[in-house]
Amino acid sequence: MIINVIGSVLVTLITGIVFWYSETKSNKKLKKEITGRYSLKTNLVYKIVGIVCILIGVILVNVMILNWNEEIKVIAPIVASIFLISGTLITMFYNNFRVEFDELRIIITNWIGQKKTFYWNEIIKINFVSSIKCLRIRSKTKQTMINQDA
Repeated sequence: MIINVIGSVLVTLITGIVFWYSETKSNKKLKKEITGRYSLKTNLVYKIVGIVCILIGVILVNVMILNWNEEIKVIAPIVASIFLISGTLITMFYNNFRVEFDELRIIITNWIGQKKTFYWNEIIKINFVSSIKCLRIRSKTKQTMINQDA
């Protein structure tokens, strides 16, 4: 009983610290690069969470291999895969997602590394979708979404 309470308090405290750190780092000022572009990246918290998920997945795989039995043959690989896949996707998002802009254009690189370029004079509409916390940019030929954490 006491262990469950301590565990709940620790998880809540760690989650609160991660959100606080993310919020304070997201409010930092934008800096201009040498090339004249402004660059926005995701917060370092994404990298930390991704690495932690991957580590948990690797530990679960090791425990699963060392303690293999018929009772865990279905659920153990699923749980380990959830952590490994989510950690990999979060880390990819941190490493690849970028928004760069200057006076002529805005270049958005998504989480898989694909780039979309919008020239400011071609943009038809920009709106914020509050339900998913993203900025939607539309031109005549294409559209994209920018995560609010950038």
